[in-house]
Amino acid sequence: MHGWLRLKGYRNLNAEVEEGICQVMSYLWLESEILPASSRHAPSSSYALSSSSSYPPTSSKKGGISHTEKKLGEFFMHQIANDTSTAYGDGFRTAYAAVNKYGLRQTLNHIRLTGGFPA
Repeated sequence: MHGWLRLKGYRNLNAEVEEGICQVMSYLWLESEILPASSRHAPSSSYALSSSSSYPPTSSKKGGISHTEKKLGEFFMHQIANDTSTAYGDGFRTAYAAVNKYGLRQTLNHIRLTGGFPA
């Protein structure tokens, strides 16, 4: 994601913005791989590692994913959503809120134009 940002003209972003939007992209990819569309939700500090979603979820991986891969993906999603650092954790939560409110494309456009997240 960092390389894509550079190639698309996103320059001199502060760490919270750059790491935050990159973490959102990671989170969204993981979500698309391990959770069925009907059970996707916003991250929270109470995110449970044991999902009540049906198994097996739809995945881009041919043949689906294993139970172990699903659990690993859920663990990584939990780590992203609950990171306590400013750049990665706070950046993710701010970026995720913006993407949920304005959509990914509009959030990325705003970042390119202003260097920050939309309010």
